[in-house]
Amino acid sequence: MIDFASIAEAARDPLVIIFGLFLFGGVATYLFFKRHPLGRAVVRVIFLILLTIALLQADIVPYQPLALTGSPFRDAVHALLKIAWWLLTAWFLVGVLRAFLVFQRSPREAKLLQDLLAGLIYLAAVFAIITYVFDLPIQGLLATSGVVAIILGLALQSTLGDVFSGIVLSFSRPYRPGDWISIEGGTDGRVIELNWRATYILTARRDLAILPNSTIAKSKIVNVSSPSGLHGTTATVQVDAQTPPSRCSEILEHAIRNSRLIVATPAPTITIKTINASYAEFEIAFFVEELASTVKAQNELFDLIYRHLAAADIDLAASQNGSDHAVADEGRRKSRSGVERLLDLVDIFATFTPEQRGAIAAKLKQRSYDEGETLFEPGSVLQSLFIIGGGVVTFTREGIEGEMELLRLGPGDHFGEIGMLTGAAAIAKISALIPTTVYELAKADLMPILAAQPQVSQELCRALARRQAANQLSASPELDEIIPKHRLTDWFSDRIHRLYNVVNVE
Repeated sequence: MIDFASIAEAARDPLVIIFGLFLFGGVATYLFFKRHPLGRAVVRVIFLILLTIALLQADIVPYQPLALTGSPFRDAVHALLKIAWWLLTAWFLVGVLRAFLVFQRSPREAKLLQDLLAGLIYLAAVFAIITYVFDLPIQGLLATSGVVAIILGLALQSTLGDVFSGIVLSFSRPYRPGDWISIEGGTDGRVIELNWRATYILTARRDLAILPNSTIAKSKIVNVSSPSGLHGTTATVQVDAQTPPSRCSEILEHAIRNSRLIVATPAPTITIKTINASYAEFEIAFFVEELASTVKAQNELFDLIYRHLAAADIDLAASQNGSDHAVADEGRRKSRSGVERLLDLVDIFATFTPEQRGAIAAKLKQRSYDEGETLFEPGSVLQSLFIIGGGVVTFTREGIEGEMELLRLGPGDHFGEIGMLTGAAAIAKISALIPTTVYELAKADLMPILAAQPQVSQELCRALARRQAANQLSASPELDEIIPKHRLTDWFSDRIHRLYNVVNVE
């Protein structure tokens, strides 16, 4: 039977009362400071101090074996208080440890050290409880735990390999979160997280690859973000052998200069790999600012190479099994002038027949500019459509940090439509990045085409919308009010007809 008299007598023990208050305070702390971890930590420290004072006042030393009082209930309470003291002390030491290591310059290594030392502290607290509360011999327990550890080590060999590999990777630091890496086996991407067991990599396809650390530790690792974020890649082009390789290299260099995604330093290189009676093969090595831009830069470069070669009347190499149809197309292409072939690259004239392009080509006026020469100064109102026939044109404006490049245009690109259709002045300086040829189509010659060909108006409308959205060639802050975005096409058509009528009157 339960001896209620002894329990009532034990209840008058100050430690029993403290134990009750301790339980009540723990529940209250959890409820009132659930969303305030700092306040909860302060309360726990106060409890630890009060508990230490109470135990010492009762002649109970936490690091000495528990002395029995003869009352099972009182002995149980004293044991629970000593267990609580050891756990709170371990928690306090771990908190101090984490607060100290958080100021280190290597947060990832500090986190691993925190976890390791915290585990050791809690393990020491468990052994202290077994020794000083339950009065059990620690030697036998350690021997038994050694056997258990061997069994667990064999069972968890793979997991432990990942853990220790994670420790090695954390301290050797072959990569960091945010770096772009390439792992032997075909996994490329940006490191999202490195923890004890695995590394999380976000691939170029926006998939999350989780690789065990032991696998990475045994593989070849290429960190493309170190020592800098620049990433190099290559592209191969085969050009018809009828053009001298030196001329082809020059045009390929122009195409490289046309791309803003390719960095100038380190400088791109063009290497002639093969030359025979059919074609010359060139390998272009270039660098981009980060691995994620590689595909976009390569696609853009191939498009620019096609445009620059076409504008320079240089053919790509034909396939080895070329058909008669391809030969016939080549003959028709050679029968047209260089300006007519240039108009094939202009998007706004994509739906025109060869005869219509020939009529437009007859109205174009050619202008040539040397490298660095200015085509138009800021404030100029362009009253014609300008089509780039060869070379590269750059648009720059003065900013807070000096001259800032806004845009680069190459063969087949056009500019001047904003000033011609809105009367707004250009805010950018337009100059030749390399020797450039530009063809001018006057407003009086363009307006009839726009009025008769709605698809040209729509393409110009899209070009105007893109540049207005980018705010690159917009002449004034009021342009958004002049051209409401939701009625841009209607405004454009109305403006074309009004200008067409003005031109006819003149």
